[in-house]
Amino acid sequence: MTMRIIESNTAELTTHHTDVFKLIQITDTHIQEKGTDLFNGFDTSASLQQVIKALQENETDADCLLITGDLVNVPTEAAYQELADILASVKKPVFWLPGNHDNPELMDYVLGKNSFDTCKIIQANNWRVILVNSHLMGEHAGEITEEEYHFLETALNESKESNILIALHHHPISINSLWMDSMMLTNPEKLLELIEQHKQVKGVIWGHIHQQFEMVINEVHFLGSPSTCIQFKPKATAYEADKKSPGYQSLNMFNSGNIKSKVIYL
Repeated sequence: MTMRIIESNTAELTTHHTDVFKLIQITDTHIQEKGTDLFNGFDTSASLQQVIKALQENETDADCLLITGDLVNVPTEAAYQELADILASVKKPVFWLPGNHDNPELMDYVLGKNSFDTCKIIQANNWRVILVNSHLMGEHAGEITEEEYHFLETALNESKESNILIALHHHPISINSLWMDSMMLTNPEKLLELIEQHKQVKGVIWGHIHQQFEMVINEVHFLGSPSTCIQFKPKATAYEADKKSPGYQSLNMFNSGNIKSKVIYL
């Protein structure tokens, strides 16, 4: 498997299998600087290392790794460097997008200087994965700016012959959890409209919710993933931790446009 940059923001992958593109989604790693307090009782560096070990043992045919936001808990250079040091053991292309806990510019700077590519489009077989920034400064909820919507719409218009997976941090539809839905994407209407207009969109994935979620709407898969650390209890009206262990999501994306997703807990 190889990767090359074909445009300033697009990475082209050669996949393990010509008929399927296998993407591993990890999310909400919440890495912290060494020596700081645990994140809700979790050593997030240790839990991420355990997830990466599981990936190295069980997902050898994966084509890339995508981190869908909240890479760190407090956005400092030292925290992002801690993450980069952990990711150095991953021998596959690694991509990411920002969450509400991140500083997008600092995130790209630190990971970029550690030789990770800051691409926003992943191309593999006849699939394109478009990475959307929903970070809203100072807020737990998310927002897609007009500039970001322009990027997304342009990418969709240029990808009419490809199957599309859209990735962002915040959930664009209700997950029936009162407290988490108060922190969802605040302006999802245009996103849902674009998805309706562009039938090549086959799926939307996100982080943020620290739990598994799956819904199919008009043949489009809407998928949320558990965190690599603590999980949140589904359908909760207020914060409540779940007892489930750290996890990740595996997506097999077939040339036909079908998506087969699987959530794995350690």
